[in-house]
Amino acid sequence: MHPQKKSRSVFQPIRFGKYLLLEKLHCGGMAQLYRAKITGVQGFEKFIAIKMILPHLAGEKEIVSSFIDEAKLAALLNHQNIVQIYDFGNMEDSYFISMEYLLGKDLRTVAKKSREKDLPLSFEYGLYITSRICSGLDYAHKLKDFQGKPLKIIHRDISPQNILITYEGDVKIVDFGIAKAACQSTKTQMGMIKGKVAYMSPEQAAGKIIDHRSDIFPTGILLYEMVTGKRMFKGDDTLQILAKVREAKFEAPEVVKCDLPKKICDILHRALAKEPEQRYESCGEMLADLEECMFELALQPTARGLAQYMKELFEEEIIAESKVMRETAEISVADELEPERHVQPAKKSLEKARVMVEEKAPKKRKKPMSLYAALAFALAAIVLVFAFWFKEKPVSEPDKDVSVKAIQPSVPEPSRGTAPGEVLPSDSAKRPEKAADAYARAKALHDQASGLAETDPPRAKSLLIKAVNLDPGNVQGHFQLGLVYVKLKDYPKAIETYQKVAELAPQFPDTYFNLGYVYAISKDYSKAEEMYSWVVKLAPSYLDEALFNLAMVQEKQGKRKQCIKNLEQALTVNPKNKLAKEFINKLKGDSGKKK
Repeated sequence: MHPQKKSRSVFQPIRFGKYLLLEKLHCGGMAQLYRAKITGVQGFEKFIAIKMILPHLAGEKEIVSSFIDEAKLAALLNHQNIVQIYDFGNMEDSYFISMEYLLGKDLRTVAKKSREKDLPLSFEYGLYITSRICSGLDYAHKLKDFQGKPLKIIHRDISPQNILITYEGDVKIVDFGIAKAACQSTKTQMGMIKGKVAYMSPEQAAGKIIDHRSDIFPTGILLYEMVTGKRMFKGDDTLQILAKVREAKFEAPEVVKCDLPKKICDILHRALAKEPEQRYESCGEMLADLEECMFELALQPTARGLAQYMKELFEEEIIAESKVMRETAEISVADELEPERHVQPAKKSLEKARVMVEEKAPKKRKKPMSLYAALAFALAAIVLVFAFWFKEKPVSEPDKDVSVKAIQPSVPEPSRGTAPGEVLPSDSAKRPEKAADAYARAKALHDQASGLAETDPPRAKSLLIKAVNLDPGNVQGHFQLGLVYVKLKDYPKAIETYQKVAELAPQFPDTYFNLGYVYAISKDYSKAEEMYSWVVKLAPSYLDEALFNLAMVQEKQGKRKQCIKNLEQALTVNPKNKLAKEFINKLKGDSGKKK
Protein backbone atom coordinates (compact mmCIF):
# COMPACT_ATOMS: atom_id res chain seq x y z
CA MET A 1 0.00 0.00 0.00
CA HIS A 2 1.26 3.45 -0.80
CA PRO A 3 -0.04 7.02 -1.17
CA GLN A 4 -0.41 6.86 -4.94
CA LYS A 5 -2.48 3.68 -5.02
CA LYS A 6 -6.00 3.83 -3.66
CA SER A 7 -6.74 1.10 -1.19
CA ARG A 8 -9.09 -1.64 -2.35
CA SER A 9 -10.66 -1.79 1.09
CA VAL A 10 -10.52 0.05 4.38
CA PHE A 11 -10.09 -3.26 6.18
CA GLN A 12 -6.59 -3.79 7.56
CA PRO A 13 -5.28 -7.38 7.86
CA ILE A 14 -5.39 -8.60 11.45
CA ARG A 15 -3.54 -11.44 13.17
CA PHE A 16 -6.13 -13.72 14.81
CA GLY A 17 -4.22 -16.50 16.55
CA LYS A 18 -2.80 -18.79 13.88
CA TYR A 19 -4.97 -17.05 11.27
CA LEU A 20 -4.45 -13.81 9.37
CA LEU A 21 -7.74 -12.07 8.56
CA LEU A 22 -7.27 -10.53 5.10
CA GLU A 23 -10.63 -9.12 4.09
CA LYS A 24 -14.19 -8.86 5.41
CA LEU A 25 -16.45 -10.60 2.89
CA HIS A 26 -19.85 -10.28 4.49
CA CYS A 27 -21.55 -9.07 7.65
CA GLY A 28 -24.93 -10.53 8.56
CA GLY A 29 -27.27 -10.05 11.47
CA MET A 30 -25.39 -12.35 13.83
CA ALA A 31 -22.00 -13.14 12.30
CA GLN A 32 -19.35 -11.78 9.98
CA LEU A 33 -17.32 -13.66 7.38
CA TYR A 34 -13.66 -13.06 6.55
CA ARG A 35 -11.29 -14.31 3.92
CA ALA A 36 -8.26 -15.41 5.87
CA LYS A 37 -5.04 -17.34 5.65
CA ILE A 38 -3.57 -19.95 7.91
CA THR A 39 0.21 -20.12 8.07
CA GLY A 40 2.46 -22.80 9.47
CA VAL A 41 5.99 -24.14 9.50
CA GLN A 42 8.14 -24.43 6.38
CA GLY A 43 6.11 -21.82 4.49
CA PHE A 44 2.76 -23.65 4.73
CA GLU A 45 -0.10 -21.37 3.68
CA LYS A 46 -3.78 -21.93 2.91
CA PHE A 47 -6.66 -19.60 2.18
CA ILE A 48 -9.70 -20.25 4.37
CA ALA A 49 -12.91 -18.52 5.45
CA ILE A 50 -13.49 -17.46 9.05
CA LYS A 51 -17.01 -17.00 10.39
CA MET A 52 -17.16 -15.07 13.65
CA ILE A 53 -19.95 -13.90 15.95
CA LEU A 54 -20.37 -10.12 15.81
CA PRO A 55 -18.51 -8.54 18.76
CA HIS A 56 -21.58 -6.87 20.29
CA LEU A 57 -23.41 -10.23 20.32
CA ALA A 58 -20.60 -12.26 21.90
CA GLY A 59 -22.30 -11.97 25.29
CA GLU A 60 -25.73 -13.15 24.09
CA LYS A 61 -26.09 -16.67 25.45
CA GLU A 62 -28.77 -17.79 22.98
CA ILE A 63 -26.77 -16.62 19.95
CA VAL A 64 -23.55 -18.16 21.25
CA SER A 65 -25.38 -21.42 21.94
CA SER A 66 -26.82 -21.43 18.40
CA PHE A 67 -23.38 -20.73 16.94
CA ILE A 68 -21.83 -23.58 18.95
CA ASP A 69 -24.62 -25.91 17.79
CA GLU A 70 -23.87 -24.94 14.19
CA ALA A 71 -20.16 -25.63 14.63
CA LYS A 72 -20.73 -29.03 16.25
CA LEU A 73 -23.19 -29.99 13.55
CA ALA A 74 -21.13 -28.74 10.61
CA ALA A 75 -18.01 -30.50 11.91
CA LEU A 76 -19.79 -33.85 11.45
CA LEU A 77 -20.56 -33.15 7.79
CA ASN A 78 -18.01 -34.47 5.33
CA HIS A 79 -19.39 -34.50 1.79
CA GLN A 80 -18.17 -33.14 -1.54
CA ASN A 81 -21.32 -31.02 -1.91
CA ILE A 82 -21.19 -29.45 1.56
CA VAL A 83 -18.70 -26.77 2.58
CA GLN A 84 -15.94 -28.34 4.70
CA ILE A 85 -15.40 -27.16 8.29
CA TYR A 86 -11.79 -27.15 9.53
CA ASP A 87 -11.80 -25.69 13.03
CA PHE A 88 -13.93 -24.20 15.78
CA GLY A 89 -12.88 -22.30 18.85
CA ASN A 90 -13.05 -19.30 21.13
CA MET A 91 -10.36 -16.68 20.72
CA GLU A 92 -10.15 -13.07 21.88
CA ASP A 93 -13.64 -13.33 23.44
CA SER A 94 -15.19 -14.41 20.15
CA TYR A 95 -16.38 -17.79 18.87
CA PHE A 96 -15.31 -18.64 15.32
CA ILE A 97 -15.55 -21.35 12.69
CA SER A 98 -12.89 -21.83 10.01
CA MET A 99 -13.97 -23.46 6.76
CA GLU A 100 -12.81 -24.03 3.20
CA TYR A 101 -12.53 -20.89 1.08
CA LEU A 102 -14.36 -21.34 -2.21
CA LEU A 103 -13.78 -19.24 -5.31
CA GLY A 104 -17.15 -18.90 -6.98
CA LYS A 105 -20.58 -17.29 -6.76
CA ASP A 106 -23.83 -18.14 -5.06
CA LEU A 107 -26.84 -19.18 -7.13
CA ARG A 108 -28.55 -15.80 -6.72
CA THR A 109 -25.54 -14.02 -8.21
CA VAL A 110 -25.33 -16.60 -11.01
CA ALA A 111 -29.01 -16.00 -11.90
CA LYS A 112 -28.56 -12.22 -11.88
CA LYS A 113 -25.44 -12.35 -14.03
CA SER A 114 -27.02 -14.78 -16.49
CA ARG A 115 -29.81 -12.25 -17.08
CA GLU A 116 -27.37 -9.37 -17.48
CA LYS A 117 -25.28 -11.25 -20.05
CA ASP A 118 -28.24 -13.02 -21.65
CA LEU A 119 -26.59 -16.39 -20.98
CA PRO A 120 -29.38 -18.44 -19.37
CA LEU A 121 -28.55 -21.60 -17.49
CA SER A 122 -29.54 -24.64 -19.58
CA PHE A 123 -31.97 -27.38 -18.47
CA GLU A 124 -28.95 -29.64 -18.39
CA TYR A 125 -27.10 -27.69 -15.72
CA GLY A 126 -30.25 -26.75 -13.81
CA LEU A 127 -30.83 -30.48 -13.36
CA TYR A 128 -27.16 -31.11 -12.59
CA ILE A 129 -26.93 -28.41 -9.88
CA THR A 130 -30.16 -29.69 -8.28
CA SER A 131 -28.82 -33.25 -8.32
CA ARG A 132 -25.71 -32.12 -6.42
CA ILE A 133 -27.87 -30.30 -3.86
CA CYS A 134 -29.94 -33.45 -3.41
CA SER A 135 -26.79 -35.52 -2.98
CA GLY A 136 -25.48 -33.26 -0.19
CA LEU A 137 -28.83 -33.01 1.57
CA ASP A 138 -29.47 -36.75 1.40
CA TYR A 139 -26.12 -37.30 3.09
CA ALA A 140 -26.91 -34.75 5.83
CA HIS A 141 -30.43 -36.08 6.40
CA LYS A 142 -29.17 -39.65 6.86
CA LEU A 143 -26.08 -38.85 8.92
CA LYS A 144 -25.58 -40.74 12.19
CA ASP A 145 -23.49 -39.88 15.22
CA PHE A 146 -20.52 -41.94 16.41
CA GLN A 147 -22.87 -44.23 18.33
CA GLY A 148 -24.85 -44.97 15.16
CA LYS A 149 -27.88 -42.91 16.20
CA PRO A 150 -29.53 -40.91 13.34
CA LEU A 151 -28.95 -37.16 13.78
CA LYS A 152 -31.98 -36.24 11.63
CA ILE A 153 -30.38 -33.01 10.41
CA ILE A 154 -32.55 -30.46 8.58
CA HIS A 155 -30.86 -27.54 6.84
CA ARG A 156 -33.93 -25.22 7.08
CA ASP A 157 -32.45 -22.52 4.82
CA ILE A 158 -31.97 -23.95 1.33
CA SER A 159 -31.97 -20.80 -0.82
CA PRO A 160 -29.95 -19.31 -3.72
CA GLN A 161 -27.64 -17.49 -1.29
CA ASN A 162 -26.69 -20.78 0.36
CA ILE A 163 -25.82 -22.70 -2.81
CA LEU A 164 -22.37 -21.84 -4.09
CA ILE A 165 -21.08 -22.75 -7.55
CA THR A 166 -17.29 -22.64 -7.76
CA TYR A 167 -15.38 -21.54 -10.84
CA GLU A 168 -14.27 -25.17 -11.15
CA GLY A 169 -17.85 -26.40 -11.43
CA ASP A 170 -18.33 -27.75 -7.90
CA VAL A 171 -21.70 -27.28 -6.16
CA LYS A 172 -21.58 -26.61 -2.41
CA ILE A 173 -24.28 -26.20 0.20
CA VAL A 174 -23.17 -23.54 2.68
CA ASP A 175 -24.35 -22.18 6.01
CA PHE A 176 -25.94 -24.73 8.30
CA GLY A 177 -26.45 -21.73 10.59
CA ILE A 178 -30.06 -22.52 11.46
CA ALA A 179 -29.88 -26.25 10.81
CA LYS A 180 -30.85 -28.52 13.66
CA ALA A 181 -30.30 -32.10 14.66
CA ALA A 182 -33.07 -33.90 16.53
CA CYS A 183 -30.74 -34.62 19.46
CA GLN A 184 -29.89 -30.96 20.12
CA SER A 185 -31.41 -29.27 23.10
CA THR A 186 -32.15 -26.07 21.19
CA LYS A 187 -35.29 -27.03 19.25
CA THR A 188 -37.28 -24.72 17.00
CA GLN A 189 -40.43 -23.67 18.79
CA MET A 190 -43.94 -23.95 17.34
CA GLY A 191 -44.84 -20.76 15.47
CA MET A 192 -41.22 -19.64 15.21
CA ILE A 193 -40.24 -18.97 11.58
CA LYS A 194 -36.63 -19.13 10.45
CA GLY A 195 -35.14 -19.00 6.97
CA LYS A 196 -35.88 -16.91 3.87
CA VAL A 197 -39.63 -16.59 3.29
CA ALA A 198 -39.68 -17.11 -0.51
CA TYR A 199 -37.72 -20.38 -0.12
CA MET A 200 -39.60 -22.02 2.76
CA SER A 201 -41.75 -25.09 2.75
CA PRO A 202 -45.47 -24.47 3.50
CA GLU A 203 -45.17 -26.15 6.88
CA GLN A 204 -42.11 -24.10 7.82
CA ALA A 205 -43.83 -20.88 6.75
CA ALA A 206 -46.80 -21.85 8.95
CA GLY A 207 -44.49 -22.42 11.93
CA LYS A 208 -45.33 -26.12 12.17
CA ILE A 209 -43.05 -28.96 13.21
CA ILE A 210 -40.91 -29.99 10.22
CA ASP A 211 -38.81 -32.95 9.14
CA HIS A 212 -36.24 -33.58 6.39
CA ARG A 213 -38.92 -33.31 3.68
CA SER A 214 -39.08 -29.59 4.43
CA ASP A 215 -35.69 -29.23 2.68
CA ILE A 216 -37.06 -30.95 -0.45
CA PHE A 217 -39.58 -28.16 -1.13
CA PRO A 218 -37.00 -25.31 -1.43
CA THR A 219 -34.78 -27.61 -3.48
CA GLY A 220 -37.75 -27.89 -5.87
CA ILE A 221 -38.07 -24.08 -5.85
CA LEU A 222 -34.44 -23.73 -6.91
CA LEU A 223 -34.95 -26.20 -9.78
CA TYR A 224 -38.17 -24.38 -10.82
CA GLU A 225 -36.37 -21.02 -10.95
CA MET A 226 -33.32 -22.41 -12.78
CA VAL A 227 -35.31 -24.10 -15.57
CA THR A 228 -38.01 -21.40 -15.99
CA GLY A 229 -35.87 -18.32 -15.33
CA LYS A 230 -38.70 -16.90 -13.16
CA ARG A 231 -39.27 -16.42 -9.43
CA MET A 232 -41.72 -18.95 -8.03
CA PHE A 233 -43.16 -16.85 -5.20
CA LYS A 234 -43.57 -13.13 -5.84
CA GLY A 235 -45.43 -10.41 -3.98
CA ASP A 236 -45.49 -6.77 -2.97
CA ASP A 237 -44.39 -7.49 0.58
CA THR A 238 -43.22 -10.29 2.86
CA LEU A 239 -46.68 -11.05 4.26
CA GLN A 240 -48.12 -11.46 0.78
CA ILE A 241 -45.33 -13.87 -0.19
CA LEU A 242 -45.70 -15.73 3.11
CA ALA A 243 -49.40 -16.28 2.46
CA LYS A 244 -48.66 -17.78 -0.98
CA VAL A 245 -45.94 -20.04 0.46
CA ARG A 246 -48.24 -21.38 3.18
CA GLU A 247 -50.78 -22.40 0.54
CA ALA A 248 -48.14 -23.47 -2.00
CA LYS A 249 -49.75 -21.19 -4.60
CA PHE A 250 -47.54 -20.72 -7.62
CA GLU A 251 -47.81 -20.76 -11.39
CA ALA A 252 -47.31 -24.24 -12.85
CA PRO A 253 -43.86 -24.68 -14.44
CA GLU A 254 -45.32 -25.88 -17.78
CA VAL A 255 -47.35 -22.65 -17.96
CA VAL A 256 -44.36 -20.45 -17.25
CA LYS A 257 -42.23 -22.28 -19.81
CA CYS A 258 -44.23 -24.21 -22.37
CA ASP A 259 -41.24 -26.09 -23.84
CA LEU A 260 -40.26 -27.60 -20.51
CA PRO A 261 -39.88 -31.41 -20.82
CA LYS A 262 -42.67 -33.35 -19.11
CA LYS A 263 -40.21 -35.37 -17.01
CA ILE A 264 -38.86 -32.15 -15.44
CA CYS A 265 -42.41 -30.93 -14.75
CA ASP A 266 -43.23 -34.24 -13.06
CA ILE A 267 -40.20 -33.91 -10.77
CA LEU A 268 -41.17 -30.34 -9.91
CA HIS A 269 -44.79 -31.16 -9.08
CA ARG A 270 -43.75 -33.94 -6.73
CA ALA A 271 -41.00 -31.93 -5.01
CA LEU A 272 -43.33 -28.92 -4.64
CA ALA A 273 -46.36 -30.74 -3.23
CA LYS A 274 -47.97 -28.77 -0.41
CA GLU A 275 -48.28 -31.78 1.88
CA PRO A 276 -44.97 -33.41 2.93
CA GLU A 277 -46.54 -36.87 2.52
CA GLN A 278 -47.03 -36.22 -1.20
CA ARG A 279 -43.44 -35.16 -1.81
CA TYR A 280 -40.42 -37.34 -2.37
CA GLU A 281 -39.74 -39.45 0.69
CA SER A 282 -36.08 -38.45 0.57
CA CYS A 283 -33.62 -36.31 -1.36
CA GLY A 284 -32.03 -39.57 -2.48
CA GLU A 285 -35.31 -40.53 -4.18
CA MET A 286 -35.46 -37.12 -5.88
CA LEU A 287 -31.81 -37.52 -6.96
CA ALA A 288 -32.65 -40.84 -8.62
CA ASP A 289 -35.43 -39.18 -10.64
CA LEU A 290 -33.13 -36.31 -11.66
CA GLU A 291 -30.49 -38.74 -12.90
CA GLU A 292 -33.08 -40.78 -14.76
CA CYS A 293 -34.42 -37.58 -16.34
CA MET A 294 -30.96 -36.55 -17.55
CA PHE A 295 -30.46 -40.01 -19.03
CA GLU A 296 -33.82 -39.99 -20.83
CA LEU A 297 -33.15 -36.51 -22.24
CA ALA A 298 -29.66 -37.65 -23.37
CA LEU A 299 -28.01 -34.98 -21.19
CA GLN A 300 -24.47 -35.50 -20.00
CA PRO A 301 -23.62 -32.57 -17.71
CA THR A 302 -20.18 -32.47 -16.07
CA ALA A 303 -18.38 -30.30 -13.54
CA ARG A 304 -16.05 -29.26 -16.36
CA GLY A 305 -18.98 -28.03 -18.47
CA LEU A 306 -20.41 -26.09 -15.53
CA ALA A 307 -16.95 -24.59 -14.91
CA GLN A 308 -16.79 -23.37 -18.52
CA TYR A 309 -20.19 -21.70 -18.10
CA MET A 310 -19.08 -20.02 -14.84
CA LYS A 311 -15.84 -18.78 -16.39
CA GLU A 312 -17.71 -17.32 -19.35
CA LEU A 313 -20.29 -15.73 -17.07
CA PHE A 314 -17.77 -14.25 -14.61
CA GLU A 315 -14.76 -13.64 -16.82
CA GLU A 316 -14.14 -10.08 -15.57
CA GLU A 317 -14.72 -10.99 -11.92
CA ILE A 318 -12.30 -13.93 -12.10
CA ILE A 319 -9.54 -11.65 -13.43
CA ALA A 320 -10.17 -9.10 -10.66
CA GLU A 321 -10.36 -11.76 -7.94
CA SER A 322 -7.15 -13.39 -9.17
CA LYS A 323 -5.39 -10.04 -8.81
CA VAL A 324 -6.70 -9.67 -5.26
CA MET A 325 -5.56 -13.20 -4.42
CA ARG A 326 -2.07 -12.43 -5.72
CA GLU A 327 -1.92 -9.24 -3.68
CA THR A 328 -3.09 -10.80 -0.43
CA ALA A 329 -0.93 -13.87 -0.95
CA GLU A 330 1.99 -11.72 0.18
CA ILE A 331 0.36 -10.22 3.27
CA SER A 332 1.41 -13.05 5.57
CA VAL A 333 5.02 -12.40 4.60
CA ALA A 334 4.62 -8.77 5.52
CA ASP A 335 3.06 -9.84 8.80
CA GLU A 336 6.07 -11.99 9.66
CA LEU A 337 8.63 -9.29 8.86
CA GLU A 338 9.26 -6.04 10.65
CA PRO A 339 7.04 -3.11 9.62
CA GLU A 340 10.06 -1.17 8.31
CA ARG A 341 10.64 -3.35 5.29
CA HIS A 342 11.95 -0.96 2.64
CA VAL A 343 14.97 1.28 2.32
CA GLN A 344 14.55 4.75 3.78
CA PRO A 345 17.68 6.58 2.58
CA ALA A 346 17.16 10.35 2.78
CA LYS A 347 15.77 12.31 5.68
CA LYS A 348 14.49 15.08 3.42
CA SER A 349 12.59 12.61 1.26
CA LEU A 350 11.16 10.86 4.28
CA GLU A 351 9.74 14.11 5.59
CA LYS A 352 7.98 14.69 2.25
CA ALA A 353 6.69 11.13 2.23
CA ARG A 354 5.28 11.63 5.70
CA VAL A 355 3.46 14.75 4.57
CA MET A 356 1.95 12.84 1.62
CA VAL A 357 0.69 10.09 3.89
CA GLU A 358 -0.81 12.56 6.36
CA GLU A 359 -2.61 14.47 3.60
CA LYS A 360 -4.23 11.24 2.37
CA ALA A 361 -5.24 10.08 5.83
CA PRO A 362 -8.53 11.15 7.47
CA LYS A 363 -8.28 13.37 10.52
CA LYS A 364 -8.75 10.94 13.38
CA ARG A 365 -7.44 10.32 16.82
CA LYS A 366 -3.82 9.19 16.64
CA LYS A 367 -3.21 5.47 16.82
CA PRO A 368 -0.05 3.37 16.72
CA MET A 369 1.22 2.90 13.18
CA SER A 370 -0.23 -0.26 11.61
CA LEU A 371 1.68 -2.61 9.37
CA TYR A 372 0.02 -1.26 6.24
CA ALA A 373 0.64 2.33 7.28
CA ALA A 374 4.33 1.53 7.84
CA LEU A 375 4.53 -0.08 4.41
CA ALA A 376 2.83 2.91 2.78
CA PHE A 377 5.26 5.21 4.53
CA ALA A 378 8.31 3.22 3.44
CA LEU A 379 7.17 2.68 -0.14
CA ALA A 380 6.36 6.35 -0.59
CA ALA A 381 9.86 7.15 0.65
CA ILE A 382 11.45 4.92 -1.98
CA VAL A 383 9.44 6.39 -4.83
CA LEU A 384 10.22 9.94 -3.73
CA VAL A 385 13.90 9.08 -3.50
CA PHE A 386 13.83 8.04 -7.13
CA ALA A 387 11.94 11.20 -8.05
CA PHE A 388 14.82 13.32 -6.71
CA TRP A 389 17.59 10.95 -7.76
CA PHE A 390 16.63 10.75 -11.41
CA LYS A 391 16.56 14.50 -11.77
CA GLU A 392 20.36 14.24 -12.04
CA LYS A 393 20.61 14.90 -8.30
CA PRO A 394 21.21 11.68 -6.27
CA VAL A 395 19.68 11.55 -2.82
CA SER A 396 22.90 10.40 -1.24
CA GLU A 397 26.11 9.52 -3.03
CA PRO A 398 27.97 6.40 -1.86
CA ASP A 399 31.24 6.92 -0.02
CA LYS A 400 34.04 7.54 -2.49
CA ASP A 401 36.29 4.97 -0.88
CA VAL A 402 33.64 2.24 -0.97
CA SER A 403 33.55 0.08 -4.09
CA VAL A 404 30.58 -2.13 -4.96
CA LYS A 405 31.49 -5.78 -5.22
CA ALA A 406 30.36 -7.56 -8.36
CA ILE A 407 28.27 -10.09 -6.51
CA GLN A 408 25.81 -12.21 -8.49
CA PRO A 409 22.64 -12.55 -6.40
CA SER A 410 21.18 -16.00 -6.12
CA VAL A 411 17.73 -15.38 -7.64
CA PRO A 412 15.68 -18.49 -8.47
CA GLU A 413 12.69 -18.56 -10.79
CA PRO A 414 9.67 -16.98 -9.06
CA SER A 415 7.65 -20.18 -9.40
CA ARG A 416 10.24 -22.31 -7.63
CA GLY A 417 11.97 -22.44 -4.28
CA THR A 418 10.54 -21.84 -0.88
CA ALA A 419 7.38 -19.92 -0.15
CA PRO A 420 7.53 -16.23 0.77
CA GLY A 421 8.81 -15.70 4.28
CA GLU A 422 9.91 -19.30 4.73
CA VAL A 423 12.83 -19.79 7.07
CA LEU A 424 15.17 -22.52 5.87
CA PRO A 425 16.75 -25.01 8.30
CA SER A 426 19.56 -23.34 10.18
CA ASP A 427 22.41 -24.63 12.28
CA SER A 428 20.19 -24.24 15.32
CA ALA A 429 17.65 -26.60 13.74
CA LYS A 430 20.34 -29.28 13.60
CA ARG A 431 20.87 -28.98 17.34
CA PRO A 432 17.32 -29.21 18.75
CA GLU A 433 18.44 -29.07 22.35
CA LYS A 434 19.95 -25.62 21.83
CA ALA A 435 17.64 -24.26 19.14
CA ALA A 436 15.01 -22.78 21.44
CA ASP A 437 17.59 -20.97 23.56
CA ALA A 438 19.42 -19.65 20.47
CA TYR A 439 16.18 -18.43 18.95
CA ALA A 440 15.16 -16.66 22.17
CA ARG A 441 18.53 -14.91 22.48
CA ALA A 442 18.50 -13.96 18.79
CA LYS A 443 15.01 -12.50 19.11
CA ALA A 444 16.02 -10.46 22.15
CA LEU A 445 19.00 -9.02 20.27
CA HIS A 446 16.83 -8.31 17.23
CA ASP A 447 14.22 -6.49 19.32
CA GLN A 448 16.93 -4.42 20.98
CA ALA A 449 18.47 -3.53 17.60
CA SER A 450 15.11 -2.42 16.20
CA GLY A 451 14.98 0.40 18.71
CA LEU A 452 18.50 1.56 17.80
CA ALA A 453 18.31 1.37 13.99
CA GLU A 454 17.52 5.08 13.66
CA THR A 455 19.46 6.55 16.58
CA ASP A 456 22.55 4.33 16.69
CA PRO A 457 23.01 2.30 13.46
CA PRO A 458 26.52 0.99 14.37
CA ARG A 459 25.21 -0.43 17.63
CA ALA A 460 22.18 -1.87 15.83
CA LYS A 461 24.52 -3.49 13.31
CA SER A 462 26.54 -5.13 16.05
CA LEU A 463 23.46 -6.55 17.75
CA LEU A 464 21.95 -7.83 14.49
CA ILE A 465 25.19 -9.57 13.48
CA LYS A 466 25.11 -11.41 16.81
CA ALA A 467 21.43 -12.26 16.26
CA VAL A 468 21.94 -13.79 12.79
CA ASN A 469 25.01 -15.69 13.99
CA LEU A 470 22.88 -17.26 16.73
CA ASP A 471 20.03 -18.00 14.30
CA PRO A 472 21.33 -18.06 10.69
CA GLY A 473 17.87 -18.82 9.32
CA ASN A 474 16.33 -15.63 10.76
CA VAL A 475 14.87 -13.79 7.73
CA GLN A 476 13.81 -10.79 9.84
CA GLY A 477 17.30 -10.37 11.30
CA HIS A 478 19.07 -10.48 7.93
CA PHE A 479 16.55 -8.13 6.34
CA GLN A 480 16.86 -5.59 9.17
CA LEU A 481 20.65 -5.86 8.97
CA GLY A 482 20.46 -5.02 5.28
CA LEU A 483 18.53 -1.84 6.11
CA VAL A 484 21.15 -0.86 8.68
CA TYR A 485 23.98 -1.39 6.17
CA VAL A 486 22.17 0.95 3.77
CA LYS A 487 21.87 3.58 6.51
CA LEU A 488 25.60 3.22 7.11
CA LYS A 489 26.21 3.44 3.31
CA ASP A 490 28.03 0.10 3.42
CA TYR A 491 26.54 -0.96 0.10
CA PRO A 492 28.70 -4.08 -0.50
CA LYS A 493 27.61 -5.47 2.87
CA ALA A 494 24.00 -4.50 2.16
CA ILE A 495 24.14 -6.44 -1.12
CA GLU A 496 25.70 -9.45 0.58
CA THR A 497 23.07 -9.41 3.32
CA TYR A 498 20.12 -9.09 0.95
CA GLN A 499 21.55 -12.00 -1.03
CA LYS A 500 21.25 -14.08 2.12
CA VAL A 501 17.60 -13.01 2.52
CA ALA A 502 16.99 -14.02 -1.12
CA GLU A 503 18.37 -17.48 -0.36
CA LEU A 504 16.15 -17.87 2.71
CA ALA A 505 12.98 -16.41 1.14
CA PRO A 506 13.49 -16.51 -2.64
CA GLN A 507 10.02 -15.28 -3.53
CA PHE A 508 9.91 -12.25 -1.25
CA PRO A 509 9.85 -9.24 -3.63
CA ASP A 510 10.92 -6.60 -1.07
CA THR A 511 14.43 -8.11 -1.01
CA TYR A 512 14.94 -7.59 -4.74
CA PHE A 513 13.34 -4.15 -4.55
CA ASN A 514 15.89 -3.08 -1.95
CA LEU A 515 18.72 -4.76 -3.85
CA GLY A 516 17.63 -2.78 -6.89
CA TYR A 517 17.88 0.41 -4.88
CA VAL A 518 21.35 -0.42 -3.55
CA TYR A 519 22.67 -1.23 -7.03
CA ALA A 520 21.05 1.91 -8.44
CA ILE A 521 22.41 4.22 -5.75
CA SER A 522 25.81 2.64 -6.49
CA LYS A 523 25.22 3.39 -10.20
CA ASP A 524 25.31 -0.27 -11.21
CA TYR A 525 22.22 0.19 -13.36
CA SER A 526 22.35 -3.16 -15.15
CA LYS A 527 22.23 -5.01 -11.81
CA ALA A 528 19.47 -2.68 -10.61
CA GLU A 529 17.50 -3.47 -13.77
CA GLU A 530 17.90 -7.20 -13.12
CA MET A 531 16.60 -6.87 -9.58
CA TYR A 532 13.60 -4.71 -10.48
CA SER A 533 12.78 -7.14 -13.30
CA TRP A 534 12.48 -9.92 -10.71
CA VAL A 535 10.21 -7.75 -8.58
CA VAL A 536 7.95 -7.21 -11.60
CA LYS A 537 7.84 -10.98 -12.24
CA LEU A 538 6.81 -11.58 -8.64
CA ALA A 539 3.98 -9.01 -9.11
CA PRO A 540 3.71 -7.56 -5.58
CA SER A 541 0.95 -5.16 -4.52
CA TYR A 542 3.28 -2.22 -5.33
CA LEU A 543 3.86 -3.45 -8.90
CA ASP A 544 3.45 0.03 -10.38
CA GLU A 545 6.32 1.35 -8.24
CA ALA A 546 8.57 -1.55 -9.25
CA LEU A 547 7.80 -0.82 -12.91
CA PHE A 548 8.52 2.88 -12.35
CA ASN A 549 11.92 2.16 -10.80
CA LEU A 550 12.70 -0.39 -13.51
CA ALA A 551 11.93 2.29 -16.10
CA MET A 552 14.23 4.75 -14.33
CA VAL A 553 17.28 2.49 -14.41
CA GLN A 554 16.56 1.57 -18.03
CA GLU A 555 16.46 5.25 -18.95
CA LYS A 556 19.86 5.67 -17.29
CA GLN A 557 21.20 2.99 -19.64
CA GLY A 558 19.69 4.64 -22.72
CA LYS A 559 16.93 2.03 -23.06
CA ARG A 560 14.28 4.63 -23.73
CA LYS A 561 11.86 2.36 -25.60
CA GLN A 562 11.80 -0.21 -22.76
CA CYS A 563 11.61 2.62 -20.25
CA ILE A 564 8.47 4.09 -21.84
CA LYS A 565 6.90 0.65 -22.16
CA ASN A 566 7.33 -0.02 -18.41
CA LEU A 567 6.03 3.44 -17.49
CA GLU A 568 2.93 2.75 -19.58
CA GLN A 569 2.51 -0.58 -17.82
CA ALA A 570 2.88 1.14 -14.43
CA LEU A 571 0.05 3.49 -15.38
CA THR A 572 -2.07 0.56 -16.53
CA VAL A 573 -1.63 -1.04 -13.09
CA ASN A 574 -2.18 2.25 -11.27
CA PRO A 575 -3.44 5.19 -13.38
CA LYS A 576 -2.92 7.48 -10.36
CA ASN A 577 0.87 6.99 -10.25
CA LYS A 578 1.75 10.67 -10.57
CA LEU A 579 5.51 10.17 -10.88
CA ALA A 580 5.14 7.68 -13.73
CA LYS A 581 2.70 9.99 -15.51
CA GLU A 582 5.02 13.02 -15.18
CA PHE A 583 8.09 11.12 -16.30
CA ILE A 584 6.47 9.54 -19.36
CA ASN A 585 5.14 12.94 -20.40
CA LYS A 586 8.64 14.37 -20.01
CA LEU A 587 10.18 11.58 -22.11
CA LYS A 588 7.58 11.89 -24.85
CA GLY A 589 7.95 15.67 -24.78
CA ASP A 590 11.72 15.39 -25.15
CA SER A 591 11.22 13.01 -28.08
CA GLY A 592 8.93 15.54 -29.75
CA LYS A 593 11.47 18.34 -29.35
CA LYS A 594 14.21 16.23 -30.90
CA LYS A 595 12.04 15.69 -33.97
